Amino acid sequence: MEKELLYKYFAGDTTTEEEVRIMDWAEESPENYRKYLEERKLWNALLIHYDNNIEQEKKRIDVSHGRRFNLWKVACMAASFALLLTVSWMLYINNSAEENLQSVIVPAGHRVQLVLEDGTKVWLNSKTKLTYPTNFGDKIREVSLDGEGFFEVTHNEKKPFIVKTKKYDIKVLGTTFNVYAYNSHESVFETSLLHGSVDVSSNSTSHHVLLKTREKVTEINGILQKSNIDNLDRYRWKDGLLCLDDVPFAELMSKFSAYYDIQINIENPTVLDYRCTGKFRQNDGVEYALKVIQKDLKFNYVRDDESNTITIN
Repeated sequence: MEKELLYKYFAGDTTTEEEVRIMDWAEESPENYRKYLEERKLWNALLIHYDNNIEQEKKRIDVSHGRRFNLWKVACMAASFALLLTVSWMLYINNSAEENLQSVIVPAGHRVQLVLEDGTKVWLNSKTKLTYPTNFGDKIREVSLDGEGFFEVTHNEKKPFIVKTKKYDIKVLGTTFNVYAYNSHESVFETSLLHGSVDVSSNSTSHHVLLKTREKVTEINGILQKSNIDNLDRYRWKDGLLCLDDVPFAELMSKFSAYYDIQINIENPTVLDYRCTGKFRQNDGVEYALKVIQKDLKFNYVRDDESNTITIN
């Protein structure tokens, strides 16, 4: 089934014949129905909340809850080897009570790319939420991140760009950097600078760290510690690759849990000594990755789809 037709259906813009075709396809097999639900989940997750201060409206569509959406651009493109969607579209909600903010929430196993109002490019990893204003103010450009994001910030000396996370703020003028800061993994925070300079500061103390090109800062036992970046492959997740360089087994399972939206329980303590180096395509799935690791490390695992868990034993 063509994704364009499914998105047209989700937008409520299909004909009766097209709707029948889609329903027949979805009911043909469990696999088709699973794909239908995945695309529906992705469509819902990419709804960007916006206020009603829009000067130009190009198209209007009705939705089931009685609200009306003004569709400006819809241009979703799958990468050749991943489920990366390049999002250069916005759905506007006419609701004057809404603040002048919009959010993107990325489903598990997916990645999203978007361009902000100032031209800044952002890639968002699985299970990430980015909240940002429709128009930046005169003094600062500020966004909020829960998850992992890769930023190519448009340079503007007069308007600093600030990424706010639950525990730390990252302030830049124009640079390229990666932030890993999932609210659900409070003990894990890392900002990596690929080019330029950034200032990472605590939300609760006066402590801050300045980074230069190819430096990173990591929270270890509640303290920010700076180190050099030796391998840039780590940041190829935005291309659909999970690249590992001597990563502890428990940390890897934590990443798998976040990327694939599944709880992974480790009941075999011997695996904790293992450190993994290699590359996986994210869309190959968690079980493929586990089977590859099993070639080097002896362990068994049991997957329970009903409880959405994997147990390592």
